[in-house]
Amino acid sequence: MTDPVKLPSAAALLVFPAVVAAAAGPADPVRFSLDQAVRQALAQSPALRLQEAEIDRREGVRDQAAGEFDWITTFAVSRERDRTPAVDALGRESIDAGDTTAYTAGTQRRLRNGVVLGPVADVAVSDRSSPDAPAFGRSRVNFEILVPLLRGLGEESAGANEAAARGDVEVARLLYRHALARQAFGTAQAYWFARAAENALVVRRDDEARARRLHDGIRVLVDSRVFAPSLLLQSEANLRQKSTSTNESELAALEARYALARTMGLPPEGVAAAVAPEQDLPDAAARFPADSEPAVRLRWIGRALDRRADFLAARQSEVPLRVLARQAEIDLKPRVDLSVRAGYAGLNRGTGLLAPLGERATGTNGEIGVALEWPAANTYQRGLLRARRAAQRQAEFSVAQARSDIAAEVCAALAEVRVRADTMANAAATVAIARQAVDQEQLRLKSGETTVLDVINLENLLSSARLAEIDARAGYAVAVARLRFAVGEVFLPDAPDRSFALADLTAPPADEK
Repeated sequence: MTDPVKLPSAAALLVFPAVVAAAAGPADPVRFSLDQAVRQALAQSPALRLQEAEIDRREGVRDQAAGEFDWITTFAVSRERDRTPAVDALGRESIDAGDTTAYTAGTQRRLRNGVVLGPVADVAVSDRSSPDAPAFGRSRVNFEILVPLLRGLGEESAGANEAAARGDVEVARLLYRHALARQAFGTAQAYWFARAAENALVVRRDDEARARRLHDGIRVLVDSRVFAPSLLLQSEANLRQKSTSTNESELAALEARYALARTMGLPPEGVAAAVAPEQDLPDAAARFPADSEPAVRLRWIGRALDRRADFLAARQSEVPLRVLARQAEIDLKPRVDLSVRAGYAGLNRGTGLLAPLGERATGTNGEIGVALEWPAANTYQRGLLRARRAAQRQAEFSVAQARSDIAAEVCAALAEVRVRADTMANAAATVAIARQAVDQEQLRLKSGETTVLDVINLENLLSSARLAEIDARAGYAVAVARLRFAVGEVFLPDAPDRSFALADLTAPPADEK
């Protein structure tokens, strides 16, 4: 199982309906291999779609933060018509009339080091018609620079929000990968539980068939007066008990199928189709894993800490919090801004809108100034710094706790695989012995050397042994998937983002010594 899983994919969402349409009939469940079931779950799980949306949301926040450093261009134009009544020294009334056209064009950008740049041009052209005066235009062109000298200076302050947003995106991607791994493990677990429930139903039906054959045989012998009638009652009670167990197993198998469909994220028509596993429970690997030495366990723990996406996300979450805490620390300083402006002014006669920019231009004009903003208590900034430092400490504690949790999880998973493998071997041996005992006891029953109750008891022992073997094999299969999840190897390494290659979830990961 090494083909890449590409998510999300519209084609992947259509896999299940196509399979259902190809099914033999409503009574025949749609069967999936483990690989198909996991891929279907990864393609349709609503929980994974939510995580993908969280990545998009954080990327949007990152773009918003980056937009703070975009160039912003402004342009404004106005036309003013002024008609003001006036009275001269002789008492004559007149109208002071004039028309003015003005426009402003400029652009501004804040750099990531906090410096603000902004060239601006202003032009105003006035035409006074009463009293009669020549039209003229004035212009002013300036290049302005604002430099923060304390608060807001440098990328650690001005660029902190963007850097933190980039870190949050990386955290979301790692959490998405961990969600994929968790979904794959959950699907494998549901898959093997469904397979075990089907196998258990086969055993129960076989037990019922054996009980029915025994009952029919005893009926013949009772009718022939070889056995007493009371033995027929015993065999009938045994048959009814086996029939009840079959019904309960059938219900358990159906519930396991529906649970598998729910874990795969199938729509209602998919759940109603009662999907079923087609792949049999795997056999145990020989003598794996060896977890008796602390050094071996430590090696596996280190491997998990290097590859577990949730642990990497916990560590990555410290980065944006550290950036924001540093920003709050820097911004405790007063705000002292240095402003520098340099440019020229122009003048022309006439109504040309562009002429003032180049005619009668003066030499360089300039302005330099300093602005101070100093909150006395600075309570807000101090509170912000305290909150961000606390969030940073929380992230550090979370990493430490995650390291301990993962270590315990890996050690338990290693031990479980080893114990489950031993249990499966013992269960298989028990089944073989119990089957041999039943065969011998049935021969003794035919010769009259034993009783029906003895045969029933041994058949019950065989049934219990077969069910225990199924549980052991299912437990081993789930333990293997859990070990892969614990060490972060549900997917093959070095896969590009949002395109993951599934590992073989039926085989334990190789021991990298």
